[in-house]
Amino acid sequence: MTATDQQMMERAIAQAEQCQPREDRIPKVGAIISIGDAIIGQGHRGTGMDGDDDHAELVALRGVVDRTQLPRATIYTTLEPCTAEVRSDPLTCCTELISKAEVAKVFIGILDPNQGVRGKGLWELQDRGIDVELFPPDLAKRIRAINEKFIRTQRRLGIRFTDPQPGSVIRTYDNNGIYTFRGDALNEPGDDVVIMTRIGGRWWPQRSRLNVDPASKPSKFKWSADVDFGSYEPHSIYIMRANDLGMAIVNYYLKITQQNWDREKMLRGNVKFQGDSEESFLRSLPGIFPPINMPRLLKGLEFQAKIDVKVEAPPNAK
Repeated sequence: MTATDQQMMERAIAQAEQCQPREDRIPKVGAIISIGDAIIGQGHRGTGMDGDDDHAELVALRGVVDRTQLPRATIYTTLEPCTAEVRSDPLTCCTELISKAEVAKVFIGILDPNQGVRGKGLWELQDRGIDVELFPPDLAKRIRAINEKFIRTQRRLGIRFTDPQPGSVIRTYDNNGIYTFRGDALNEPGDDVVIMTRIGGRWWPQRSRLNVDPASKPSKFKWSADVDFGSYEPHSIYIMRANDLGMAIVNYYLKITQQNWDREKMLRGNVKFQGDSEESFLRSLPGIFPPINMPRLLKGLEFQAKIDVKVEAPPNAK
């Protein structure tokens, strides 16, 4: 690495610092294209809004006036270039654009923190015969600092709710107490992702999981989940990632509720009563879905996303 390389890396970081992404799910990325100390193209990532979502490498390449110079050029980009797997149009991915430009060398600031992307851009460029090097640790540290929120989001699954909106009033009484929530995720949710509802210090693990739409593109997994509500009042819905301890807690709760459900089915119509009716007797038993009382999340459960909603009571409710 030369003194000129160092200078161009710092110029790329300066470009990244100009980014103003609309949310934490979009990184701050800058790119410089140069031949020696002569810059022939530069740019930074868009905000993510419609019409302003181009990647830094594309912006920099688009600014090169004489593309015949590119085979002698070096690209300095602060974030690992994306690959075809995460773009709806594979021909617009950065590794494809860089390869077609036939640049001589690429310097990468940091690898993409997205679990499904990390390392693939670097390998793709190397497989296409392009020389690739990383920024030195001190500059990589600066890039991580300006992308702290983005990196934190990526280290989780990047799950969020898209429907309904926070604070919405939802109706469940015409669907057996169930409401379908929808959202997306940066990384594909696995079987270790669980849903819990909360009222105050009472929690109810849900049997349902996030159902991922197989047609959703790899860079944004669309999901849906049916959540069961037992009362008409404000609720918080949590999505969490569970380790072995967390899954043991959730599975034990689901086992107990299944036993309660089986008990009620067995008793209904099979017990003779003296005085009290069957319904009043069944109501006197502990509920099928008892809450777990805890002031905060237990060890073994890692927070991913939350939404607060109010469950609407039916018109005839007292």
